[in-house]
Amino acid sequence: MREDPVRADGADGEDGEGTLWRRPAMACVGVAAAAMAYAHLAAIGSVDPMTELTSRYALFGPSGWAMAVAAIALAVSCVWTAYGLTRVDPARSAAARVLLVAAALGLLLTAVFPTDAPPGVTSGGGEVHRWAAAVVLTALPCAGRLLGRRFGEPALSLAAGLSVAALVAFLAARPGSPVAEIVGGSGYHGLLERLALLADTAVVFLAARCADGRGAPARAARPLGASFEAGPVLLEREMKPTGQ
Repeated sequence: MREDPVRADGADGEDGEGTLWRRPAMACVGVAAAAMAYAHLAAIGSVDPMTELTSRYALFGPSGWAMAVAAIALAVSCVWTAYGLTRVDPARSAAARVLLVAAALGLLLTAVFPTDAPPGVTSGGGEVHRWAAAVVLTALPCAGRLLGRRFGEPALSLAAGLSVAALVAFLAARPGSPVAEIVGGSGYHGLLERLALLADTAVVFLAARCADGRGAPARAARPLGASFEAGPVLLEREMKPTGQ
């Protein structure tokens, strides 16, 4: 008898139920991308995208509100995707879900605690912002890599790899790095941070596609007639006299 594949959660895989978790998460990423684009346009002439970090947008009125909206929208997408994954693959997606929730908390903290305004000044809120941003930039590519392998999403794995590459390049080029002067990072480290942020945004968008469980490895269903076929055999064995 033919065996039909079953999703990791044993659900019937109807598209209508899957889109309940996939589309809202993707829509939130769209809102975040639009808000970040507006922040860049609103701060033209005030923030140099080549040499200044995106956290500087928080210091310039409308662009600051736009970046806060972007961070909150990405956080909602991460949480929504993580909750969707509990339905389709509760056991093997646990690590990725933890990373997504950690990234969501980091995004919310970056929105609540802006960076320090004067150069060279360090405050408690500024430290929270920097460490929260570090969590986001490391948790998202790790989650993307795990989900890409688990659900067979090469685009997600590629986005995670690009995020890691951009992050490594940014850390090497940023002021204070031992090799920053060698590579001339002071002239373009802001661009590298934006590339890492762009790759992370793509990771969140592509991770939302996993929330419907379509790419999860299927497990074989038990044949419908297996129990009926085995029943008479077991009954015959029990009825045989001992020693035969």
